[in-house]
Amino acid sequence: MKKIIITLALLVGVHSAQAWNWVYDQAALLLAFENMTPVAQSEMKKYLGENIRQQIQTFEQARKRGEMAESAEWRTVALDMDMKVVVNDDKNAVAQLEKAVETVKNRASKDKAEVELAIRKIIELTIEMHNVGNVSLEEYPYSKEDFEFQQSMGGYGKKEKFRARKWKHFWSYGFSVFHSNWSAEMHVRDLKVCHGRYKEQYMAGTIRDWAIDMGKLVKPLYDWAAPYCSLSRQAHAEEEERFYAGVARAAFRIAALMNEATK
Repeated sequence: MKKIIITLALLVGVHSAQAWNWVYDQAALLLAFENMTPVAQSEMKKYLGENIRQQIQTFEQARKRGEMAESAEWRTVALDMDMKVVVNDDKNAVAQLEKAVETVKNRASKDKAEVELAIRKIIELTIEMHNVGNVSLEEYPYSKEDFEFQQSMGGYGKKEKFRARKWKHFWSYGFSVFHSNWSAEMHVRDLKVCHGRYKEQYMAGTIRDWAIDMGKLVKPLYDWAAPYCSLSRQAHAEEEERFYAGVARAAFRIAALMNEATK
């Protein structure tokens, strides 16, 4: 078990272009690994290597070297007015994840580099599609934007001091200050306690079902959060559960995709 934890810690050592603070990435993948079949675990290590930290390259790094043509849309999920998934081309998380799963299923006829990239996509894009900041709803046009809002920097019982922030910052880094001393394993423990009972529910369904699930999760948020709104410290804290719900979903769904692709 200790060896597995070390391996997974290396696997999520990359920081940039991921959905959340790296500790949450680490927690999601540790929990995912626990819920993979022995075959899925073996195949992940086979293609990514034991020192997985050096094997995985983020999409951002790959784009900078000109190795990939994906735009910033590669990590997003879009839903129309009827809460149906919009997949006009392959420049979105849903389409790329579907292709990645098929690649891993047919790995015997693929070269190693192609399968390795597909597994990286399963990990990274499942995490990305469960970031509230990457889910846009046609009903709320501003949900497609990284809009500016005012976030309180004050504490409870103190005068509110608001500061301009970008929306994605709120979801990528804002909650890390709440548990700055927590390890990934501590987050895994909390995720199990708070969301373990929903494991089968989260793992069931398709990638498109999960996109709709995320749309339903974020819709109440966009009912009151809009550009230039002011979010108090209390409002920020109350959104932590929505954030954690995304992390838990991502963890169990990475496992579900790897289990399906390698069975």
